[in-house]
Amino acid sequence: MACLLLSQLPLSSAPAKKMMPESPFEQEITAAAPRLLIILSPQYAHDPDIAVALYRYTTAVYHDLQWTSMVRTLAPEENKYRIIDAIIEQQNNISQLEACLMVGEDLDTALACDSGYMEQPSITPWATTGGPSAYETTDDGIMCQSYTINICVSLLYPTHVLPYETKKIEIISALTKFTVQREVPITNGIRIFENANLSASSHTMYQHLSCLAPCSYQADPTAADVQQSLTEPCCALYMVHGHSTPSGTDLNTQPHTVWFSADNLDRLRTTMFCADGCYTGGWWSDAYDNNRLDPSIDSSWYGGKIFTSTTLHVMALGLLSQNGLSMPVSFLENVLPQLLSGKTLAESMVGSCTIGDTIIVGDPTFHFIV
Repeated sequence: MACLLLSQLPLSSAPAKKMMPESPFEQEITAAAPRLLIILSPQYAHDPDIAVALYRYTTAVYHDLQWTSMVRTLAPEENKYRIIDAIIEQQNNISQLEACLMVGEDLDTALACDSGYMEQPSITPWATTGGPSAYETTDDGIMCQSYTINICVSLLYPTHVLPYETKKIEIISALTKFTVQREVPITNGIRIFENANLSASSHTMYQHLSCLAPCSYQADPTAADVQQSLTEPCCALYMVHGHSTPSGTDLNTQPHTVWFSADNLDRLRTTMFCADGCYTGGWWSDAYDNNRLDPSIDSSWYGGKIFTSTTLHVMALGLLSQNGLSMPVSFLENVLPQLLSGKTLAESMVGSCTIGDTIIVGDPTFHFIV
């Protein structure tokens, strides 16, 4: 089994033969305590162009954060989410991981929910340590319960039905974007749109964020408000909260009057996007309820826009303002304040308590300059 371990030494001190190996997946480079693990699916495991893109990305991460990285390619027989979980936990026992980037839509991924033609993956088995005892399964998928995030897991899953070369280009383009655009100032501010029917507790959480960064909050925006925001200069963080499907969010108390479409992300100029609502972390499936995770049939889901947006580095999708327990369990309470204070997304998530799955798409090493 080929395994690429990148030391990420500064370019000036790395031996020339290790800078850009002719066949990166055939060469191991010793590294101490990698903090970023990249799981590469069988479909892309032996693609030299993706190997080069990963090398450049992990080198950029090293120069930015001094994190070493390890790329683990999967053989087809290893492509089961429980086996992947064991691989992640084994590496975490060797070196305390901060993040794990999952590359390839053919990775076997656990199911979180299956409702009609909407499905959502679960990253809970990968984000928790302790094996299956860290989460509960049912016939319908991973059960939603409170748990502590031990590893920040992020997905980079192209749309299933695209030709291989198109998917490959998308992965390389995304990795290149994460490589060359590392410094993101928080002074660009935060834009928040929220359905007023859902703001009972989340509005207070958003108010707390205004102490950390310039913040524009609006409940029940109009369609004109949303369209205007798409023409504004780049903001650091853009957030929407409302009743949702994988392809958009209803932002007004008057149903179906103000729809924020996932397609807006192709026009929106932001580096980080958060969608708070049911099914935002999932995709449309070509199969009705069948209690398993099926391929997506098109690109009309939030997560697919990481490949088509020119500015977007990372997304947080799910029930981000989830509450109801005696302790803070939401992404808004536990993660965003740390992220807005300059920590990486991975560092902000590790150790946080959450309920259900917060799906991260894109670069888990993303951070703001404060």
